[in-house]
Amino acid sequence: MSAPEPPIPEPPVPEPRVASGWVEPASLLDLHWGSYRARSAAGLALIVVGTGFVLMTSAYSLPLLLLGSLMQPAGWAILPSTIGRRVAVVVPALGFTWLILGGSGFAWCFAVLLAAWLLVRLRPLASYAVLVLPIVSSIILAATVPDYSVGWVSILVSTLVIVCAAWLARWTAILASSRQSVRSLRK
Repeated sequence: MSAPEPPIPEPPVPEPRVASGWVEPASLLDLHWGSYRARSAAGLALIVVGTGFVLMTSAYSLPLLLLGSLMQPAGWAILPSTIGRRVAVVVPALGFTWLILGGSGFAWCFAVLLAAWLLVRLRPLASYAVLVLPIVSSIILAATVPDYSVGWVSILVSTLVIVCAAWLARWTAILASSRQSVRSLRK
């Protein structure tokens, strides 16, 4: 007499996708060259440094404007995303970066840079609500920093606001993804 066969284990029930299991949507794209992490780091560095060069431009440092105007589009081109999204943001992002040179009255232009980032990073529509933050910040800055000589304050505050808003948008994307996967499991 042979021993009874052990019962076959049932396949595990899939767990709902939670924040710790969330994956950047752009990291799932099939990249034709380079790795996701290297392209993300290089693209972000080129965008930040290029934007910084443009914003440091004065009548005495026009080569910085040229250098920044070449670096920023290169950064958008390198970021891992779909080609259409990368191409769509280059001209608006660079154009509105030039407008920021006008002083604190143009701090709202940082919202366009943030919108470009959200578009390229494949964020869900709900995360675009964070665009309100740089706009509100720009209204406050325009009233409190009227002098062009302290424009660096406007640039610093606006940069901090859009960095925080980008992280908040990422958090929103994680929440939306986790809710969506739980909803699909209920069906």
